[in-house]
Amino acid sequence: MKKHNVLKVILLSILVVVLCTWIFPTASYQSGLEIGERNQAGIFDLFAYITPLLNYFSYVLLVVLATGIFYGVSYKIPAYRGLLDKIVKKFEGKESLFLAITMILIAIIVSVSGFSFGILFIYPLIISLILLMGYNKLVAASVTVGSTMIGILGTTLGTNTTYYIGAILGIDTFSEIQTKIVLLILGLILLVYNVLLYAKKTKNKVDKVSELVPISSQSAKKETEVITIEKVEDKQEKKPVKKKEEKKKTPKKEEKESKKTTKKTTDEKKSKKTKAYDLVEEEVVKVKPKQKKKIFTWPYIFIFDVLFLILVLSMFDWSIFGIDWFDKALTAINDFQIAGFPIFEKLLASNSALKALNPLGQWSLSFEIPTMIVIATCLLAFVYGLKMDDFLDGVISGIKKALKPAIYMTLMNLVLLIVTWHPFQLNITKFFLELTDGFNVITMAIVAALASILNMDIFYVAQSTLPYVTSVITDSELYPILGVIFQSVYGLTMLIAPTSLLLIGTLTYLDVSYGQWLKHIWKLFLQLLVVLTIVLLIIFLI
Repeated sequence: MKKHNVLKVILLSILVVVLCTWIFPTASYQSGLEIGERNQAGIFDLFAYITPLLNYFSYVLLVVLATGIFYGVSYKIPAYRGLLDKIVKKFEGKESLFLAITMILIAIIVSVSGFSFGILFIYPLIISLILLMGYNKLVAASVTVGSTMIGILGTTLGTNTTYYIGAILGIDTFSEIQTKIVLLILGLILLVYNVLLYAKKTKNKVDKVSELVPISSQSAKKETEVITIEKVEDKQEKKPVKKKEEKKKTPKKEEKESKKTTKKTTDEKKSKKTKAYDLVEEEVVKVKPKQKKKIFTWPYIFIFDVLFLILVLSMFDWSIFGIDWFDKALTAINDFQIAGFPIFEKLLASNSALKALNPLGQWSLSFEIPTMIVIATCLLAFVYGLKMDDFLDGVISGIKKALKPAIYMTLMNLVLLIVTWHPFQLNITKFFLELTDGFNVITMAIVAALASILNMDIFYVAQSTLPYVTSVITDSELYPILGVIFQSVYGLTMLIAPTSLLLIGTLTYLDVSYGQWLKHIWKLFLQLLVVLTIVLLIIFLI
């Protein structure tokens, strides 16, 4: 595996976008398409963009680092290691079932809730379990990233993903909902089939997992077995050496030595019996006070499940069902006063000029979600009585593991900044839209794919492309299909795109090269592409 492969992919992607600013003139759409002069991105521009990069995309750093802290501290808690062993043992012989259930659950959660980027919070847990079950890193990446992208491809109620597409096209959440469900089901079938087929072929051909999996009882057993084998081999190697030395001795010397040792042997036998007896007594005495305390995993499971449930619910748009419970609950909490002092309002968010706490369903990745993860981390440390030194060691080690993926994912957003401030994309969009007369599924899918690669975030994909597209495609009856195209093609493209944040972060965490990922995933990508094309053509013809 080549060193820093993912970083090279990131830098190459940035370079390609910079070169595009030198080749294509600017193109923007307000009331009409305006083609201007070239606005080349220079060397100093790239360094000048570091400040806005951190300003606009700090949520990437915060979410990834908060997740790293959570698992860094979890590694210090024996209950977490015990939980991993229990799950692995429970699915022993049924590992394929675990993979299938995991992929289905992640895809459905992402599809329904729109919790697409924040879902990476459970990636380290899932990856640890998959590796402990004997699968390799590509299986782990396929299960996590693959199921997330299928969930985006078949987004149903997750307005956090499709809100801006619907807002620009003037369509609601339930538009073409049947098509979205079909895409979700077909995508899951293909994903589960391909992953299980590959996993079966490569099982027990494991990678090194020491840096990704906390030390468990299983790994400890393997280490002790290796040590005992090495000791036996050392003894076997020493035996022939002693035999050679004994052969060199003369018979007379052997007789003298045997006479001298006869008295010693009888004394040694007596002493050995007494020593052995004493050792047994000492071991029995030592074992009793050092018996391991029973480790309860249920508090960890409870806190983890509640945290994950809150995170998922925090991104779901409850207004589509007319539910305003969380708005009213937050208002009641903020209005509660003790002696005229709004205690909870001040505790939760005292400085409303910076950021006010939002009701559940409107949480942001840059504020509430990282804060909630850190609070849960501290709660776990308190419940399990983690010492301050161990807690800080866990925080530091977690940050170290998460820092590289966080930096790479943040740096990748430089592509989006360049495309936004040196706009050239609509030149390419215009070219493909003019290849055919009227609405065409294939050319529109190409436009959506290029917009996805360049803009990375589906919000910017919609914002940068759809206003111009709707000026060309004026038949509003086609807009529901257009919405499905942009949503599904975005999910499919992010499965292989070098600008896919979740993909780049996961490959960095697993230390898997981008080329290795493409060699592994290309068959699934082509299958999904064929299925997606057929489904889109059918709904267009209908």
